[in-house]
Amino acid sequence: MLDPNTPIWQLTVGQFIELVESQQPKIELNTAPEKEEFLNTDEACQYLKISKATLFRWRKVGYLKSDKVGGILRFRKSQLDSILTSNQ
Repeated sequence: MLDPNTPIWQLTVGQFIELVESQQPKIELNTAPEKEEFLNTDEACQYLKISKATLFRWRKVGYLKSDKVGGILRFRKSQLDSILTSNQ
């Protein structure tokens, strides 16, 4: 245990590392982010139960965003889910 009155320049390297580590929150490194699922145009229309014209209109006005993956227009399923839940 370090004496809180010890000036920082008098600490050994080991004491300094101990001090820094005690001040940092513990971070879990093994948590992998969830993989994002993408749907193509037809799949997104079926998922939302809307026509292609509506899908493209929503995209044009900014209500729905899209990404190009491999040169193909894709829609994030998480965003489509948020649209479905906001309309209920």
